[in-house]
Amino acid sequence: MGVFRISIPLQKLDLNLLPLLLHVYDTASVSEAGARMGLSQPASSNALNRLRAALGDSLFLRGKDGMVPTAFAEQIVPEVRDFLAGIETTLSRTSLFDPATSTQTFRLSLSGLGEATFLPPLATRLLSMAPGVRLENISAPRDNLPMALSRREADVAIGIVDFNDRAINQELLFHDSYVAIAGNVQAQGMTKENLAKSRIVLIAPSATYAQDIMDVLDQLKLTNNVAIRLRHFGGLPELLNALDMVAIVPGQYGHKLQTEGTARILPFDLRLGPQGVKLVWHKKTNDDPACIWLREQIRALFKEAW
Repeated sequence: MGVFRISIPLQKLDLNLLPLLLHVYDTASVSEAGARMGLSQPASSNALNRLRAALGDSLFLRGKDGMVPTAFAEQIVPEVRDFLAGIETTLSRTSLFDPATSTQTFRLSLSGLGEATFLPPLATRLLSMAPGVRLENISAPRDNLPMALSRREADVAIGIVDFNDRAINQELLFHDSYVAIAGNVQAQGMTKENLAKSRIVLIAPSATYAQDIMDVLDQLKLTNNVAIRLRHFGGLPELLNALDMVAIVPGQYGHKLQTEGTARILPFDLRLGPQGVKLVWHKKTNDDPACIWLREQIRALFKEAW
């Protein structure tokens, strides 16, 4: 299928309408796209009609699952996305980032475990240095993370991830190993032989650790010992102290619970290879002063911390 090109006089095109094109493409909904831009339904429809007139194409057709992009829209959306991201990056470069006065919103992508372990110290550090900034955790699933970083839905991610994508920067922060933990009373006298008979609490969040934890249990031949499955880490300490159960978790989380006095690391080596915890960001933000500052704070906190 050949590539077609048309010439569009720029004086006919309101560049303020281009974000609507991307939002309709991403959501398949004119109303939802407008809501993201703070527009009412009539204003959204009017803006889309103006964009259609300027570009000389329907852009989207109504289908059973929402608005379906035309062939022309499919062709131009990636270039429009890069164009708008380029403008944002260029404008960011021209302004200095002052932590003391900034009101910037930083968007992170952390798993449930990452939110529990990385966010508290990171938020404490950032807000002490930049009291006006805001933090959001979008927790993008692993497969969607490169796109989320490309779209600036997330500025950085931290986790056990590895991408074969030239547009994605990945920097090792530290290596982590898995540990077995139990409640403070239950941990007393626990041996490695007891582990084979222990009931297991499985925590499998969707963002980062789900398959990894399953692989660990499989290696230890403990898959059939799983008695409770959780989606989040928040209730784990209480469960371990209420029941005679064991959980296998990344080391930094186990050490956090032991430091807080809510669980104890069992004293035996699981002999499972260390995992690399990485700082991940898109190359579009390489020169963004605010993102540079954010990455520097993350490195200061976590680089080889464990």
